[in-house]
Amino acid sequence: MSHLPNEIQQLFDYLKAGTSSFHVVDHSRQILKMAGFQELSFKDTWKLEKGGRYFCVPFDTTLYAFTIGSDCNLSNGIRIGGAHTDFPALKVKPNPEIFSHGYMQLNTEVYGGPILNTFFDRPLSLSGKIVTRGKRYDKPVSHLLDFKAPVLYLPNLAIHMNRNVNDKGAPIDNQKELLPLIGTLQGALNKNTTILQLLSKELGVNASDILDYDLCIYSMDQPKLVGITEEFISSPRLDDITSVSALIHGLIESSNADRVNMVCLFDNEEVGSLSKQGADSALASVIIGKIWQSFGKNTIDCMADISDGLMLSVDVAHAYHPNHPGTQDITNYPVINQGFVLKTASNQTYAWDPEILGALMDLCDREDIPYQRFVKRSNTRGGGTIASIISSHLPMRTADLGVGLLAMHSACEMAGVKDQVALGKFVKAFFDK
Repeated sequence: MSHLPNEIQQLFDYLKAGTSSFHVVDHSRQILKMAGFQELSFKDTWKLEKGGRYFCVPFDTTLYAFTIGSDCNLSNGIRIGGAHTDFPALKVKPNPEIFSHGYMQLNTEVYGGPILNTFFDRPLSLSGKIVTRGKRYDKPVSHLLDFKAPVLYLPNLAIHMNRNVNDKGAPIDNQKELLPLIGTLQGALNKNTTILQLLSKELGVNASDILDYDLCIYSMDQPKLVGITEEFISSPRLDDITSVSALIHGLIESSNADRVNMVCLFDNEEVGSLSKQGADSALASVIIGKIWQSFGKNTIDCMADISDGLMLSVDVAHAYHPNHPGTQDITNYPVINQGFVLKTASNQTYAWDPEILGALMDLCDREDIPYQRFVKRSNTRGGGTIASIISSHLPMRTADLGVGLLAMHSACEMAGVKDQVALGKFVKAFFDK
């Protein structure tokens, strides 16, 4: 494909930049600033104007961006699109240095639910946040760091030493076997080397000034088109950067004049969302309340106004896998490149009701945007999203949707070009109409 559609180029830029949840938010911040959005401080009293475009980063892994229509009437409510910035990964523990038989390795822990064996036998890098001493003891300084180089490797055991690996699989002991190699003890590395020394060299600070870090180990695979007609996308972190990209760019490109539109990017979805920066917090309610307060309305007014609004939880869906046909529902199974996916579950693990689904399907029909339905197979548990969590804090009709994936939670996932384009067009229409 010589020329990438805008939606795919935007996604690829996000995937390359978003190597940690910190970097996903940082890339979003840069895009919003370039589009003329004004950054607000969460601590300030906001003085907002109709026609304004704003964003706020209360914590470094969560972001709220919103537009206020030039003819906005707050009683018209709000439209919200939510997604998450985190992804399943390995993270570096404190004091992680391990020295064994001439090797240096790092001690790690599992974040979320990755397919662990997919992180073996591929170049890995480090990305995240480093915190150093500030001038005041209670004001440390934060730095974003991405090595952008294959500094780690997690090798498999050879088949000659594990003859049954192809027949019985290879159960992974997280504590013993997820210890990536960083190098051998010669030259630059020795038994006194610390991760803080290596980080300080990259940052240009003193190792003694580093207080703490939050470091993610990520696959160095780059986003690319695959398949004989280049109709598939192969990349790490498609869950959930496909959604983040579509929402941020959809909000930027939208132009509705009579209401508030908002994008909420949450952290910690992969571990349950129960954190100050997750969807299961009061943060979204507070942000929306500050907008309404800026125009002289109180919390009760705000909750009443937004009750007629619509909210999207945009997260990836399980596409039909031709090698594993028995894993899908027998009548509701999305196929890659046949449209983005509307997800429902009667137990509300995927949030929905017939009114919002009807409204979204009608919008798709009017705008000629392809969509599909997903319902989990009746004898499986399936996954969950932020939808029911956030809608328990905000009294709004909420729906779950996203692009279909294969290899979800693998170190490298697979999506469809046409589905991402459809999602991008749908999000823009959702904010526009």
